[in-house]
Amino acid sequence: MSTTEDLRTGLWPLDVTALALDRATAVLSALGTALILGIMLLIAADVTGRFFMGKPIAGVPEMVAMSILAIVFLQIANTLARGKLTRSDAVLKMLQNRVPRLGDALDAVLHGAGAWLIWTLLTAFYPLFMRSYGRGQMVGTVGQFLAPIWPVHGIVLVGSALLFAVFVTRALALSVHAVRGRP
Repeated sequence: MSTTEDLRTGLWPLDVTALALDRATAVLSALGTALILGIMLLIAADVTGRFFMGKPIAGVPEMVAMSILAIVFLQIANTLARGKLTRSDAVLKMLQNRVPRLGDALDAVLHGAGAWLIWTLLTAFYPLFMRSYGRGQMVGTVGQFLAPIWPVHGIVLVGSALLFAVFVTRALALSVHAVRGRP
């Protein structure tokens, strides 16, 4: 799979958009990495508290569960932008080696399908975000630990929106390469 650099088209608006998305997704990915480190520290503190003092930190399982979802959506758009999203592409690579324009056209269609799938996720998840925000939905146990769920739902929406934008940008760039050929 190609990186953003590999998919330069020579069309200024498309290349600038791809570069801006690449930078935005890198920032979110870095936040996801920081969240991983924070969760690791929280788990270590919880285990230490349980073992040495018999007092666990309240809400660690809930925080870890919410963080895993947040981490995935903070990092997935950058994974796609860097060309590192896992996929089975043996046939696609063979096609791109033998008939590059046809391979790029098929890859553009596949990225378009990915964009459609993520658009479906966005439109289905938006009402869940609005409900969790509007109702102030919480996760945890009353009297021990409660946390609002809407920030994680918001991260899912932002991450999905960036993933959608990366899919669309890549589909357009691959379409340009399918028509013009690669430089």
